[in-house]
Amino acid sequence: MLNPGFADALSAQDSPAFIAWPVLLLYIYGILLIVGGAMGYVKARSVPSLVAGLVCGVIAILIGLNYTQRWAPISALILAIILIVLMGRRYLNTRKAMPALLIVVLSVIVALVQVYVMATAGLGHGD
Repeated sequence: MLNPGFADALSAQDSPAFIAWPVLLLYIYGILLIVGGAMGYVKARSVPSLVAGLVCGVIAILIGLNYTQRWAPISALILAIILIVLMGRRYLNTRKAMPALLIVVLSVIVALVQVYVMATAGLGHGD
């Protein structure tokens, strides 16, 4: 069942300066992914880290920009789950907390928020 009050709050039409907290979380997540990829490149000259950080970070930011769309929370959840699996495997193989465990923790937070949004606003909350 769709909760119109929550969907209306996410649309941010009442106040142009208002950014809903799930959207803000995705912006922060995207920026941290981009910065992490850049740090991986600077420290280890890892082009895969740079590309993965840029791609995943830009995807997270684009999802945040389109968060009122039905597909946005589902897409954010899928992105977070992919990063949990990939970086979780990396952590288990290397036992190095940085950056793998940090990305896993951030991704779990993002995933839990998306589940919360879908539970309170309905699966795919927008029109």
